[in-house]
Amino acid sequence: MIDSVDRDLQEWVRTVLPGVDVFLGLPQHLDGKQGVNLYLLALSDPPPAWMNRQPATRVALRYLVTTWAEDEMEAHRMLGQLVLAVMENREYELDLAGLPATLWAALGVAPRPSFTLCAPLRIEPPVLDTKLVKGPLVIRGAPVTSLQGVVLGPGNIPIVGASVEIPALALTNHTDAKGRFYFSSVPGEPRSIQLLVKARGRTQSVTVEQPGSDREPLAIRFDSFDTK
Repeated sequence: MIDSVDRDLQEWVRTVLPGVDVFLGLPQHLDGKQGVNLYLLALSDPPPAWMNRQPATRVALRYLVTTWAEDEMEAHRMLGQLVLAVMENREYELDLAGLPATLWAALGVAPRPSFTLCAPLRIEPPVLDTKLVKGPLVIRGAPVTSLQGVVLGPGNIPIVGASVEIPALALTNHTDAKGRFYFSSVPGEPRSIQLLVKARGRTQSVTVEQPGSDREPLAIRFDSFDTK
């Protein structure tokens, strides 16, 4: 990605200053030549002027731009042309803040006329593999049914006040005087349903098959439960 910005920036400089050599790397003086040095100083947040751009730029590349020529006045002329070109180019941003002497020393170069150019680093979002819609939208309703049953203890004695829960639906019911429980509306699919039954200090989770009709209530026998 960054190398693509390097190449684009080099080509842009050549359109502003035809025939000059454009070098990437540390500023340097090349005897017998004239040219432009582009040195990538840093990756930074985008300048405020880019905040409203579409698409939004998230990363700016900051290049130190210097010019070289046997005649120093020619080097200055080239630098001035580049400054004007950056100001006219909406793609780039000009920063005229001078570099501290310590940075020039770190680069191993005597301070010289320069400016910083900010170029956007385009970060393309991932392309989603979107499936084509090959037919009209079809909405299928899920069947709804009721669920009823009875909780029986040893000797088939109905258990009163037992708690019967359907955890997946956050539904709870209690058995009546005849040990019966009733849920008026539960999904018809899947046919298997998990119940959590609590009675007389005992708890058991059981998976049952929903009956085919309301005339076939579930019989949950207490003596088939494990105690905890």
